[in-house]
Amino acid sequence: MVQAPRFISLVAGRAEGATPRVAFEAALRAAGLGQVHLLPLRAEESPLIPPGTRFEPLHEPPIPQLAPVALARVESATPGETIAAAVAAGLGPEGRGLVRTGHARGAPAAELERALRLEVEEAFRAHGWPLHELHSCSVEHAVERQGCAVAAAVLWEEPAAVEEARWVTEAWTPHTHCRFKIRDHLYRARTPFQRLDVVETVEFGRMLLLDNAVQTTERDEWAYHEMLAYVPLFAHPKPRRVLIVGGGDGGLLRAALAHPDVERVVQVEIDREVVEAAKRYLPSISRGAFDDPRVELVFQDAFEYLETVKGLFDVALLDTTDPIGPAVKLFTSEFYGRVARALGGEGVAAAQCGSPWFQPDVIRGAIRAMRACFPLARLYLGFVPTYPAGLWAFALGTRGRDPLAVPADELQERFAPLRGRTRYFTPEVFRAAFALPPFVAELSA
Repeated sequence: MVQAPRFISLVAGRAEGATPRVAFEAALRAAGLGQVHLLPLRAEESPLIPPGTRFEPLHEPPIPQLAPVALARVESATPGETIAAAVAAGLGPEGRGLVRTGHARGAPAAELERALRLEVEEAFRAHGWPLHELHSCSVEHAVERQGCAVAAAVLWEEPAAVEEARWVTEAWTPHTHCRFKIRDHLYRARTPFQRLDVVETVEFGRMLLLDNAVQTTERDEWAYHEMLAYVPLFAHPKPRRVLIVGGGDGGLLRAALAHPDVERVVQVEIDREVVEAAKRYLPSISRGAFDDPRVELVFQDAFEYLETVKGLFDVALLDTTDPIGPAVKLFTSEFYGRVARALGGEGVAAAQCGSPWFQPDVIRGAIRAMRACFPLARLYLGFVPTYPAGLWAFALGTRGRDPLAVPADELQERFAPLRGRTRYFTPEVFRAAFALPPFVAELSA
């Protein structure tokens, strides 16, 4: 029995196969439709979406029912030929909407997708409907022997799948996962470097995830950003010039700019799409920091950027992702050595380095690498509830004074312009952060 649809999902996939049928079935699997019972809509039926429908990603396990689908399908047995399939759908505020599908040979998928989006916009104007949401997706395939590309709008209703779709899950380890209930999935993309998602959670407001790992949330971002920014900035006697590596959400940049001594910040971020998504969906975190005239934003691999600078900065703040894949090199003595060379005078660097509970080896490696490049290196701690186990370690390296030697009256005097503006950091927290439980202190031995 086909239930009245409440949800619409847009998917696309491509594949090769020994025969056209095999290639088509493989493309459906690539799109996530391999086990969904599809009920293709006739061409004259495919444009309309009933009222009350909303966009939702297609989740595993597959929908265990017949699902109406508007499908674009293109096949080719010409090696080297480019084929593309795309789908676009729009919804009005009451959930009424329409779908457009299309396929092409020899034309880029992005061009086809743009044309379908324009068709949807024009159709809404023709119907006299307000366009509340417009979504699309596409796929492009260079044929090797027998290729197929599909794009589809799937209409479905399944309470169990809906409930599962209301959560995001981060694997802290293969055996320990953390789940966050969400109200909405605001944005998803596959950038040239990583998967990027922005969701609206019930407990923590909007949340940014990269490769399904929580990066920041509206509710607790300050706990992380203040500790990564202000501990090294107050350890340095006069931090005028600051380098930030990573930090595409803008929270660390905002915190650094609030320090009264900071005159210039260069932020090096490899992924432009993270910054653009954060500016659009998480403006409460950066609060206009990217537009501050003191900021220079560089979209480049930090490892390469640091080859070009020497002695330019007073403080370096390293807001890197977890040491997985290409980011592994950002936790090495080679990288920290480049950071040290970029610092002048009594330069200070600080880096996030993980959970003492779940990532002790990462912390050992980071503090060891920091010690290889700075005369003095110390671990300090903060607490970020959405990070694995909450307790979070940072490594600090300095070419100047020991942060524990900063006089208490100096801390109080320099902190005065920030008093009442921070939510986690204070001069007392600065000192307490270096008081390590024995099991953490062992990691830096």
